[in-house]
Order: sequence, then structure tokens, then C-alpha cells
Amino acid sequence: MIETRPFRVPTRVVMAPGCLARLPEVVAGYHPDRILMVTDSGIEETGWPERIWKALAEREIEAITFDGVEPNPRTTTVDKLAGWGREEGVSLVLGIGGGSVLDAAKAAAMMIPNGGPKDLKVLEEQWATPPSVEDVSVAQFEGRNRYEKEPLPFIAVPTTCGTGSEVTWVSVLTDEARQAKISVKGETMYPAWALVDCELLRTLPGHLVAWTGADALTHAVEAFTCRLANPISDALATTAISLLFRYLRRAAADIAGDAEAREAVMRASTLAGLAFGNADVAAVHCLSETLGGRWDVPHGLANAALLAPVTRFNLPASTRKLADLESALPPGSRPGAEGVLQAIDELVRDLAIPPFRELGISPEDYLWIAERAVGNGSNPSNAREMGVAEYLAVLESL
Repeated sequence: MIETRPFRVPTRVVMAPGCLARLPEVVAGYHPDRILMVTDSGIEETGWPERIWKALAEREIEAITFDGVEPNPRTTTVDKLAGWGREEGVSLVLGIGGGSVLDAAKAAAMMIPNGGPKDLKVLEEQWATPPSVEDVSVAQFEGRNRYEKEPLPFIAVPTTCGTGSEVTWVSVLTDEARQAKISVKGETMYPAWALVDCELLRTLPGHLVAWTGADALTHAVEAFTCRLANPISDALATTAISLLFRYLRRAAADIAGDAEAREAVMRASTLAGLAFGNADVAAVHCLSETLGGRWDVPHGLANAALLAPVTRFNLPASTRKLADLESALPPGSRPGAEGVLQAIDELVRDLAIPPFRELGISPEDYLWIAERAVGNGSNPSNAREMGVAEYLAVLESL
């Protein structure tokens, strides 16, 4: 029997141009002693973190900043971040950035109260070989609800149109020792607040608008076609798909000047996050997360390159469901599932997404990739049953 999940959105979501101005008020409501602001070097250069820091300071809220989050964030980075936050006595975590930043910050908010030597007894109960103090890592919390103590309040401010992490319970991290991406999930890891302000997209380069927007499209298509789809996630996914087909080209061409497109793709990203966060992703992510874990391929780029071929491979199991997306297609599109596939192909082409063969992955590694993809936690959710042979067939078709 296919699992039936209750639809859940505990995050307070504010979605409006300029809503970042509410951040000091939201933060002040928690009466924090000190907050940890997590970002990356690229966002730091835009000046947004500096503006936030000054706005908080005006309310006498002290913030310390970590801007060392890399694309495909490492477990070691989260361990370092959580250790610093613990030492500094922070009581709230703020993430401002794309999916990598939000996932790292989300995990750190969980780890600050759950890591360190004071929690060794808890870890001893979970692992046969008790870890030493220095062995306590976020990687040891892989899976669902493996932690004991409530995470710190976490506020998410997305700066791309692709993550969805601002409304999900999962943090996806790279474990370099295993050359794999892992998922750390928790019912209390949802952000407390998400301030979804499309004005933060003004400084996003066009190619990143394209890649992250394609990531959002992948979230929506997989949420709609996966085995855990439900009527609420379907409604959200359909709206996100319609917005992205209509506006993503315009946003990638002129994100700073096209206010209508800017707001539309930001809205689509969060709606897609709500969809897959309450359904699941599927085979595209099983492959893209495998590529990111070993070759550090940008997540949005990998999804963009794989979405059309994997969706086409799934057609025998998803034709009827894809046909239901006709209402989301641009005017003049072909009817049925083939029309959806054509619309995806044309959008990826128009966004100048590099084909898979240009990602530098050797065919000699296809078997390794296929085996890892099968082991991904989202593989059972794919519309079509996928074993090693099926993943190899997809990869060899590329």
C-alpha cells in the first residue's frame, strides 16, 4: 500500500515583494540573546546580509555571521557552523541564501542543541560503537527524527527561485567521506518563518535564475507524478508549473527589470517546495543528488539536464498523470503527455541549459551512479519502478 502522508505546513510563510522589511520584527518576537546569520560569499557581496545586520542592530539584536557555506554543503561545514553557534551561545538561526545555505542553516539549528559532548549518552543509545566527542557529526543524524532536543528557531530567507527549502523539513548535505548526499529530516526542523521576497532575486545572475528555476520545475513535476502525490500537492505543483512555463524565460533574461516575472518565479519556487515537501521527489533527484555528492555538480543544473529524459523514460507509468497538466501548458502547446514533454524540452533549450554530456561524467561511472541512485530514499516514490538496469538505460540514452 502506498504511504498516505498528512499535508503539513507549520512554517509561517510571508510571500510579497518587500516583505524582508518584516524580518527585524519577526526576529525580535523570539527575544534572542544572539542570532547566527548563515549565508555564502556570493550573497555577502550583494550587500543584503549587511543591510539585515544593520536593521537588527537598530533593534539591539546582536548577530554573528557565517558566510562560508559552499554549493552542495558539506557535513563538515555544518559541524563547524553548529560548533561555533554553540560556543557563541546563539538562540536563533537565520539563513539567507539559496538551497545550500538554507539546508546548512536548517541543519545547524538542529545541531546546536543536539551536538557536543553533553549529548554523547543519546548517541550511545543509537549507535553500537559510542562516538568520541570529536566524532559527533550531523551525518550521524541521517534519517528521520534522529535527534532528541528541539532545534533552535530557524528563519529562512531564500535568494533564489529554486530551493523550496524554506518550507520543508529536510536538509540535504554532502558527506565527502562517503561521496554521497544524505538527508537529515525532522518534524521540528521546518523553518519557523519563511520570508519570500522576490526583490532579493534582483542580484541573481541570469544563468542561476535559469538553473534554480529549472530546479523548481523539477520539484513540481516530480511532486505531481510521484507515487506520494496528493490532491493538495497536485494543486500547488500545477500552479508552480504553469508559472514557470509562462515566466521563467523572461525572468532569466531580465530578472532585475521584469518585476512581474521576478515575482512569479519566486512564488513558483515556494509553491513547488510545498508540493514536494508533502509528496516527494523521484528519479531525477536520485540521479542529481548522486552526481552532486561525488562530482559536486550544481543541483539545479543537474536537475535541468535530467528532467526531460527521465520524465520521458517514466512515460509508461505517468502518461495519464502528465496529461492532466495540459491546463498548465503555454497556449498552443501539443495536447497530452507529449505536449508536457515538448514544453519541458523547449524551456530547457531556451534557457541554454547544457546537455548532460557536457557535465563531464564518464560512461565508465554509469554503473556506480545507477547503484547509488537505486539506494536513494526517494527512489521508491518514482512513478515507474527503477532498478539498476532502468537507471543505466536512462544514463546510456544521454
